[in-house]
Amino acid sequence: MLSRIRSIFIIAGLAVPASACGLFGEEPQTDGEVCSVDDDCSTGVCTTAQLCSHSRCECPSGNCQIGGEQTSDCLDGWVCVGYDAILDPVKEFFGGTPNPSDGYCQPSCAAGCPEHYLCDGDFCKPDVSWAAPEPTLIWDGAVGGVLVGRDQSTTVEVEEGSVVSVIGTAASPVDAAIVSTTWTTVSADGDYMQFEDSTIEIETTVPFGAGNYRRVEFTATDERARSSVITVIFQACVGAGAACGYAGSGCCNGCDQASNTCL
Repeated sequence: MLSRIRSIFIIAGLAVPASACGLFGEEPQTDGEVCSVDDDCSTGVCTTAQLCSHSRCECPSGNCQIGGEQTSDCLDGWVCVGYDAILDPVKEFFGGTPNPSDGYCQPSCAAGCPEHYLCDGDFCKPDVSWAAPEPTLIWDGAVGGVLVGRDQSTTVEVEEGSVVSVIGTAASPVDAAIVSTTWTTVSADGDYMQFEDSTIEIETTVPFGAGNYRRVEFTATDERARSSVITVIFQACVGAGAACGYAGSGCCNGCDQASNTCL
């Protein structure tokens, strides 16, 4: 009976799928994957970019080459890069004085960068702003339009003296709470204003004078102090019947050269 029980155990052991190897060995590497806390990562470190830190590795040559080296320590498409590419002094990362073969895994641009990474030379580096709020501006009134995205900016022509209503919203790609929204407006005349608005909607007047403008900047900040900015510039132009500017310039809809008046 004992031998029968033992043989059943062995057969059952062989039937364990490869995906369950974490039960008896190391957990699969999570380098560069999205995380919320340290425990989400096989390395035990969830970085401020909310991406798991990279695993340590050992270069097969014994002295890590500048372009990195292929090793089973790293994921497919990743190479082992020398420790001195991280920080100085390196003992803070490795503890003590590292060997020339010590390194860390880094994704290669040649293999294609993982999600939330950007190519920088030979290697992919984390996009530290990917988890920042994604802002949107919507405006209507004298003109209407929409602008979406971090660090986006656009210029819109508006007849001088017009009033435009602007709504700003923001969403977090990682479901972090948006804790503040700030408006900044300024014109060529220098009438600078900055304020927080819980309703995230403002009305603004485009100053008179061709070439003048009203710049509206919206900033959203999340609970981890990550901020994103989006900007629309309302450029003043001259309406119908007014005199054209130099060489017919400044009119919203073109200039009647015969009468030198804006259309």
